[in-house]
Amino acid sequence: MSDEDPVQRLTRARLRQLQKLKTARERREQGQFLIEGEKLVHDAIAAEASIIELLTTSPDRWSQADVPVTKLSRADAERLSDTRTPQGHFALVRNELGSPGAPSGAQWQVVVLDAVQDAGNVGGIIRSAAAFEIDLVLIGPGTADPTHPRVTRAATGAWFQVRIARSSNLADDVDTLRRGGATVLAADSSGGKLDSCSIPAKVAWIVGNEGSGVSADLDPLVDARVAVPIAEGVDSLNVNVAAGIILHHAYERVHERSAT
Repeated sequence: MSDEDPVQRLTRARLRQLQKLKTARERREQGQFLIEGEKLVHDAIAAEASIIELLTTSPDRWSQADVPVTKLSRADAERLSDTRTPQGHFALVRNELGSPGAPSGAQWQVVVLDAVQDAGNVGGIIRSAAAFEIDLVLIGPGTADPTHPRVTRAATGAWFQVRIARSSNLADDVDTLRRGGATVLAADSSGGKLDSCSIPAKVAWIVGNEGSGVSADLDPLVDARVAVPIAEGVDSLNVNVAAGIILHHAYERVHERSAT
């Protein structure tokens, strides 16, 4: 917080504008979104995210922040919050998601989310993607908006450590990845065992909807289906858990290959 950027107070008009960011449409139209929570805001600052402004009930905590700071009343923090017990710390971030094109280089991995509807699942998969060095998370139609507050909270600071892109036509974008050299592997409980799956240099992992799995229109693009082995009598794993296991397996195989 510099001398040129003194603490401001939130106006009613500004509060109404910020409250509109609770909808995905407004987040896209305004080109910005709110993140909430002291740790997440610190993580965003550390990652040098495109922060427009900090909004807080305790401006003194952010005296070293090199961005404008706006003071919130406790009541206004509650109006902006997506939680029952708001901490009173928010950051307004530019909505700068990446392009859906294939990553560069001779070796890369992409996670494709096909209509994964639960925001907590999407955030958890983004967190795993960052932890296991995934190059791109591609968000398909029907998937929870990656800028939704529940997504950013579940992803934690990992949200700012992995490239995230939206797809308006998932089949076209997966085909582009395939033409870029990717082997397309779909998570599917009826597929081959994960531990028997070799990991190519370029992979696009498709994670499907919680109930219906991978969309039928992606079937022609899938090279193989992969399942996480589980105990008999258990129906299935949560999509977030399954994705984390798959990405960890791929991470270990890639690092074993690099070490030889």
